[in-house]
Amino acid sequence: MIERSCWLTGTLASGLAIFLISAVGVTVEIRSLALSLLLMSFLVAIYLIYGTWRPAPVLSNIGGAVAALFLSIGMAGIISLAGLRYHYPVIDDALAESDRSLGIDLPAIISWFADHPALSKLLDVAYQSSFLQLLGLVVLLPLLRRTDKLWELVFVCSLAIVTSTTISIFWPATGAFAYFDYSNDILGKLPLNAGTYHLAKFEYYRNAAAPVLSFASLQGVVTFPSFHCCLALMTIFAVIGTGWLFWIVASWNALVLISTLPIGGHYVIDLAGGGLLWLVCVALAAMLGRWSAREPVSGDRLVAAEAGIAT
Repeated sequence: MIERSCWLTGTLASGLAIFLISAVGVTVEIRSLALSLLLMSFLVAIYLIYGTWRPAPVLSNIGGAVAALFLSIGMAGIISLAGLRYHYPVIDDALAESDRSLGIDLPAIISWFADHPALSKLLDVAYQSSFLQLLGLVVLLPLLRRTDKLWELVFVCSLAIVTSTTISIFWPATGAFAYFDYSNDILGKLPLNAGTYHLAKFEYYRNAAAPVLSFASLQGVVTFPSFHCCLALMTIFAVIGTGWLFWIVASWNALVLISTLPIGGHYVIDLAGGGLLWLVCVALAAMLGRWSAREPVSGDRLVAAEAGIAT
């Protein structure tokens, strides 16, 4: 049931993305669309061929998981960018005030990271590694015969990224770096484009007269809730029970969580929102897992399960 829910999430996200493109007047670059469809077809073919006609569970699960993620992440990027065309008021004031109410002096924190450039460079590497880690797990988990964890990860990732980008339509924000307008002295000490890498996309899709969307350069523009926070937590959760690998992944993704402030340009409250979103998605995945366990197992499904083939 979790596997089917991954495809359902991607399908619903596709419907929303298509609606937004048609409603807000965004033009899609045909060449990048064609290449994306070709890649998607190839991945689905691997998923079906090696899952049905020429059983190879590892290849089938890798192809299917990558395809499901490709669909959901791609549609989430469209939702985020096209949703900016609605021009909902930015919520940076509320986010910054939430941090202040918690006694958090975010400018002082960023200034501290700027004064420690070696640490900031390490955090930049950690931040940029998040999606590479996700891809690595999509390959590793089937090899370890942990297909239950694989599809749980795909479901949580798909639901979290589609939900966070949908929220960003109604609650957009430019991010802490733009809001606090840090000095060039601080920005110059941090890695290139730290905290500001998304601003060009934000400005272009929010204010350009006739923006053109390319699948070759999709990028979500989401401040609240922090999807990078979700991604770090789901990555750690996916490798629970793997011994030494868990401690390596957990330690590295602790750096990813820290990096969301000086590299991702988030407010601290964004991380709380991301953590809450992750918990909701994990709870839904657990509920789907319990429902699947109650389903009667047919003879064909039992044979497939014994062979390690996802159904």
